[in-house]
Amino acid sequence: MRPEEFYGRIIEELSKGNPVAIATLVSKEGSGPREIGASMAVTVSGEKIGTIGGGELEAIIIRNALEAIERGEPRKLKLALRRENVPSDAQPTNMLCGGVVEVFINVVKPQPRVIIIGAGNVGKPLAELGRLLGFRTIVMDRDEKLANPAKYPFAEQVFAGDFLAELEKIRLGPSDVAVVVYGEVETDYQSLKKILQHNPNRHVWVLCSRHRAKWMVERLRQEGVDVEKYKMFIHMPAGLDIKSSTPEEIAVSIWAEIICVLKNCEIPVKPLSIFKEQ
Repeated sequence: MRPEEFYGRIIEELSKGNPVAIATLVSKEGSGPREIGASMAVTVSGEKIGTIGGGELEAIIIRNALEAIERGEPRKLKLALRRENVPSDAQPTNMLCGGVVEVFINVVKPQPRVIIIGAGNVGKPLAELGRLLGFRTIVMDRDEKLANPAKYPFAEQVFAGDFLAELEKIRLGPSDVAVVVYGEVETDYQSLKKILQHNPNRHVWVLCSRHRAKWMVERLRQEGVDVEKYKMFIHMPAGLDIKSSTPEEIAVSIWAEIICVLKNCEIPVKPLSIFKEQ
């Protein structure tokens, strides 16, 4: 496979919002099917791009690549391409090449997106912070006076109109998030429900009171939504409790929680100050 085709396929996957694992042969002792530097990419569906040797070697690499994608972390493998005299730190195989290889699997993640439903007081600082954090931004609202390119020149897409119908078309990638800050009860609820229906296992934040959050959960149950299946992905009321009051402070609290969730940090968040240590 030509380099431009190899990397072109990777870029194609990333443009769809899908992470890709790239496995590279970084060390070889003795005989092996490929030389150091040979690479193979693995998509979220398990499809391989290029080759690193075929057979059992690639099967093991693909399995580990999918696990690396799921965890979002790189890993290194040491594989013995023989049945006997296997080094203690190597994984045995049934191959007969005779050598020992090391493979580094790196996970390349697409630029994440944030879908912001509601372009009002909180929506604007949310979008601006998203841009600073490296998120591609999509802003939706019914009012074109609020949602327009002049107000959000940095946004990838600004949609004004029936955004509930538009939400049905959006597919969120593993690194993408949605934040509902529209502020009207029925619209917030329908936005949440559509995101869950069309993007299962994707994180969504809803700015609301605890009372409204409980009401939404109960209504979801009444309408046949398996809330238990989604509860680790639904975050409402949105944000960390930092006593925020202004729209900007609320946006900071929401982004703080988004970062924490995406990076699997511990909640409640602990301060770093040495004077706060127990």
